[in-house]
Amino acid sequence: MASNVITAEEKPEEPVPHNINDEIGYSTFSKTSKRWISVAASFSAMFSGLSSFIYYPAVTPIAEDLHTSIELVNLTITSYLIVSGLAPSIIGDLADRTGRRPLYIATFTIYFAANVGLALQDSYAALFILRMLQSAGSSGQLPSPISVKVLMASSKAPSPWHMES
Repeated sequence: MASNVITAEEKPEEPVPHNINDEIGYSTFSKTSKRWISVAASFSAMFSGLSSFIYYPAVTPIAEDLHTSIELVNLTITSYLIVSGLAPSIIGDLADRTGRRPLYIATFTIYFAANVGLALQDSYAALFILRMLQSAGSSGQLPSPISVKVLMASSKAPSPWHMES
């Protein structure tokens, strides 16, 4: 009867772990370009949070200026949050179909136009609609840093944030 024990002579050699640092990753971007693209994408990601939280201290003055109740102004916060929850999934799907760059430019343009409109508006209806557009534009910027990292990183190149232990 044969034994199922493997002796040292029969034991297969374990493959040597592949060191990813030995490979040179390919990228069309220079190191400086990668840094600037990363900074721009990270900068754009802050718009959603900034647009949301900077609005809270101004609720009472906005209600007084538009001659409406604080409850109605608070409704614009709710609508902002609803759109910011739905927009990334819709915009992410569109980005997969049409490309990230055109959608990134479109959402930034929507965000910018909504901010200009918010600065110039003088009615509650305009405030409500423009806050939703602002949310759609800024929320579309959230997936950008992730997609930029995926597009810029080569699967063969080590991450600049990777640390050897």
